[in-house]
Amino acid sequence: MSLSILKFFQPKDKVFQNLFEETATIAVKISELFLDAMRNNQAKRFELLAQTGHLEHQADQVSHNVYVELSRNFITPFDREDINLLTSGLDDIADYIYASAKYIYLYKSPEVKEYSEFSLLIYKSCLEIQNAIKNLKEFKNPAEVKEACIKINSFENIADDVLSQGIVSVFESNDPIKIIKVKSVLEYLEIVTDKAEDVANTIENIVIKYA
Repeated sequence: MSLSILKFFQPKDKVFQNLFEETATIAVKISELFLDAMRNNQAKRFELLAQTGHLEHQADQVSHNVYVELSRNFITPFDREDINLLTSGLDDIADYIYASAKYIYLYKSPEVKEYSEFSLLIYKSCLEIQNAIKNLKEFKNPAEVKEACIKINSFENIADDVLSQGIVSVFESNDPIKIIKVKSVLEYLEIVTDKAEDVANTIENIVIKYA
């Protein structure tokens, strides 16, 4: 499909693009909040982690708005299946950041350096997702989109190593309670990077189809 024909069929109000950008902005905000929490002392950390729930609810609301618009619009900027995948993927990022924050808070989890390493990788991934979605608009900058997706994939690969190192390290403590708490949180954090990679793959597929 040529770009001119594609533009003709796109909704004039660009409602989906705006909603995707809004969700990406929320992902950046919640990941930045999580990063700040991991860089603070324990008292401040728990205070910041408690704030992630509000942003997660915002992400849920925007996702709901996307589905509402899907029911209202016969013509969409790209396949409905891809819109569903992108929407659910973006929402999953916020969900799993919130889950990670919640379990660190509820477990009063001991601090490990891998939490900070993960938080930075997640924040960088969300920034690249935001960049990719902005450049997805009207498919004007496919090269920028692909570059952002490559970076997200590389962050996920690093995250796999961080998870392995973190699990090895915590098992060396020989503290069963600490092992249970830390391992659970590390696995949730690694899932966040998996979800970011899923979003990147969805965006790449959209670009391949339409750009």
